[in-house]
Amino acid sequence: MHHRLVLAGLAATGGLLTTAFLQVAVAAADTADVVSATGADAFTIGNYTFDPFTSPGVEGFDTVAQLTTSPPLLELGGGTALGLPLAQQGFEIFDPSTHADLGSIEGNETIASLFGLTSTDFTVASVDPSGSGTDASLPTVGSVYDVFNLGNGYENVYTAVPGGTVTDTLVTPTGDVNLDSLFSFNAADPLNPGDAFTGLDVSGISGAADAFSIGGFTLDPQLAAGGEGFDTIAPLATVAPLLEIGGSSLGDPADGGSLSNQAFEVLNSSGTEIGTINTGVDVTNLLGLTNTQLVVESGSDVGTGIPTQGTVLDAMNFGNGYENVYTATPGADGTVTDTLVTPYGNINLDSLFGNINDANPLNPGDALTGLQSGDSAIGADAFSIGGTTFDPTLAGGAEGFTPVEQLLGAPPLLDLGGGTPTIFGITLSLASQDFNVYDGAATTDQIGSITTNDEVTNLLGLTNTEFTVTGATPLGDTPVADLPAEGSVYDVLNFGDGFENVYTALPGATGDTVTDTLVTPFGNLNLDSLFAGIDAVSALDPGAAFGSGLDVATEAATSAASAIDPLAFLGL
Repeated sequence: MHHRLVLAGLAATGGLLTTAFLQVAVAAADTADVVSATGADAFTIGNYTFDPFTSPGVEGFDTVAQLTTSPPLLELGGGTALGLPLAQQGFEIFDPSTHADLGSIEGNETIASLFGLTSTDFTVASVDPSGSGTDASLPTVGSVYDVFNLGNGYENVYTAVPGGTVTDTLVTPTGDVNLDSLFSFNAADPLNPGDAFTGLDVSGISGAADAFSIGGFTLDPQLAAGGEGFDTIAPLATVAPLLEIGGSSLGDPADGGSLSNQAFEVLNSSGTEIGTINTGVDVTNLLGLTNTQLVVESGSDVGTGIPTQGTVLDAMNFGNGYENVYTATPGADGTVTDTLVTPYGNINLDSLFGNINDANPLNPGDALTGLQSGDSAIGADAFSIGGTTFDPTLAGGAEGFTPVEQLLGAPPLLDLGGGTPTIFGITLSLASQDFNVYDGAATTDQIGSITTNDEVTNLLGLTNTEFTVTGATPLGDTPVADLPAEGSVYDVLNFGDGFENVYTALPGATGDTVTDTLVTPFGNLNLDSLFAGIDAVSALDPGAAFGSGLDVATEAATSAASAIDPLAFLGL
């Protein structure tokens, strides 16, 4: 059989991308009969049995490189950037009742590991019918399938068809629980930035039905094609129904680094245009609640009543007239405000979130303050993990941390910087940090230097910094083996007041070594037993999401079980 797996827009991407895509298609073609409806990795969702294949005649899942990591809390891989998939997976499709081969599909994947629990999401990018199959008998292009493995036979299974039906089912060892009424959010449709601003709309302005007020400004969105309205955004990564993100930046969003943009007319109190601004846009959907961040870009109008370059305007819509509105201006003296808008009046939350300025780059050093000695003979920024002391260096050799530009913002909840997207096997680093390395037993004895990829996350004001070693240079006669090995992962989450979670994953010839320690002012707590199974050195395994609850053998044995009423499941 042949699987053409045609990707939309292939011809428009140019010779190099076309060649790479065709290599993927050829590698996925002509799968042998080992890929079957009863294969070891086959699973059933709804009207289809999916059996993944990695190459001709080889059943299984391709592993996925991490896009961003904050272990042991979160690892995220795959997604799409600039319309290009960062991870793909081929599936042979079978009828679950007759086992008839209907053809194959190619899926664009997003993989998330949350505290070691795996979610695998794939969006159907192309279909190729064969045998008795037709386009109509295969999953619809654009459809989203997401499975979150909760362990012990419990899995959340989400499906969505573009512009159509959404289903959500909790699969359990004793029967299925229908959760459609809880999760109506359609991850197969583009994200709409305007969904975040419905509680801030300004009525009574002729010709400005979508205008809204935020941070003392009245903004009216303008379509790129002309006319009023919001341009929708294709998702970057999807973990439905938990999370969907769109937009993001490769570089400073205030200086043209945003991948998605929105233009606005700025109106005065009478509804008259007084200027225009261009903004970078990030949209985050969290359990159906929409957050939109706008960052004012260079080239916008300046003047009275116009937001300045770098200003962040953010709203999260909780529904029913409740919105959290966050604003920030850049610089050391930047101003931050946070207001909970309600139908009964506004609540000032500046005291809670005024110290979180997402208009400024992230500082990796904020995560490491609890590991710094304070009187280091090496430098003020030096810190120790295990038996190694790291001293960050800037370009040119001076000590210090390199600021990290925002990748994605949803303030004050989340600010994410750095990351390592992998396109056609080539890993790109969005942020890097060099360190001089010292022997932990004699902190003034430098043994070499390392280069790292850097990722920084700010979660409600708590900073997490992760760095992965990409190269090592020994000093003098120091053996290279004495330096952190390439691929080593170090992660620190700063809870404040001397409490830090320190995670390491170190590659070795006989296997990776994972450690996790909660550092406190009263002594350290070893958490290896909780997190030893979360190995951030290894690529993500999409197959880990598809546990026994969706296995074709288990499915056949339990298919006669009737669905459980959600209220009965909850004991109500």
